[in-house]
Amino acid sequence: MDANVSVNYLWHLAQSLSPDNKRWLADRLYKAAEEEEETPYTMEEIHAMVDDSDAEIAAGQTLSAEEAHRRMKEFIATL
Repeated sequence: MDANVSVNYLWHLAQSLSPDNKRWLADRLYKAAEEEEETPYTMEEIHAMVDDSDAEIAAGQTLSAEEAHRRMKEFIATL
């Protein structure tokens, strides 16, 4: 579907809403936009998480994907 057609369709639907429903929709759209604009982590935090993960791997505190899968299959078999 063409973007202009989609916008026109959405606008038509929005026009059919009651004033209360329009306010509700506007509130949800503003909240969604604000959440998208927020950066959940700084680059320093991301680097620190990567460093922590690297340290856990080096210390042998992690499982390979194959081992995790094997353990899950064993667990499910006991249910």
